[in-house]
Amino acid sequence: MTIPHRLKRGTDRAIRPIESTGYAMSFVWHALAAIPLTLRRYRAQTMRTITDMTWGRGSVIVGGGTVPVLVILGVAIGAGVGIQGYTTLNLVGLGPLTGIVSAFANTRELAPIAAAIGFAAQAGCRMTAEIGSMRISEEIDALESLGLKSIPFVVTTRVIAGAVTIVPTFLVALVLSYFSCSAIVLIVHGQSPGVYGHYFFQFVNLYDIGAATLKILVFGVAVILIHCYHGFVATGGPEGVGVASGRAVRASFIAIIGLDMVLTLLLWGINSPITFSG
Repeated sequence: MTIPHRLKRGTDRAIRPIESTGYAMSFVWHALAAIPLTLRRYRAQTMRTITDMTWGRGSVIVGGGTVPVLVILGVAIGAGVGIQGYTTLNLVGLGPLTGIVSAFANTRELAPIAAAIGFAAQAGCRMTAEIGSMRISEEIDALESLGLKSIPFVVTTRVIAGAVTIVPTFLVALVLSYFSCSAIVLIVHGQSPGVYGHYFFQFVNLYDIGAATLKILVFGVAVILIHCYHGFVATGGPEGVGVASGRAVRASFIAIIGLDMVLTLLLWGINSPITFSG
């Protein structure tokens, strides 16, 4: 029995997304399951990846790491909250309450999302380009022929490095967002530091900071896996690497926003409680 060409082509189109999803899930499983093996066998490569991912190749502008990007984003996000929050609240005479907005908005939503997007745009694109170049130049096949496991050596080392890098960098960016917001309110608008600090320290709490840290850790691992996967399956020469980078960026941005919604519901619920001290 001969299958008509159009029917066969339509069947292939329907099956291809399922195959891609299954391959991606298998890729993620192998990358995460190889963490213990990677820590034992590829420790030196992991340390090199951590250094490169954090500080880049010695230049902030060209080949820079994630630290400068997240620091700049943290300052910009905090300043934006200070400007918009104070302007809005001051309409009803509540400008000093901007400290509450900073404690909630920066910690729970804005800082984690901005840090994840900056990480994807900086470190993620580099990972896709590096792994994609290794794929089209057959370096990954060469690693396999040398007896090295390609996914642990190429992907899992980056997962570990990203998890180690993004958490402390995010915390620095979060603190800078607090300072930049307070600078706008106190210096630009001339508000009392005591009143602003009173409301800020009443509403900022360790649970929110810990939950935000968990969010950025999940975002970072998801971004790394997405970008490494698209680089690992890149085809079509240098042009294919560029296409893979574009697809990875789009997928990682969508994943960040989707995961943010899910984690916000899991960590704070639909009716988010407001806790304060003092």
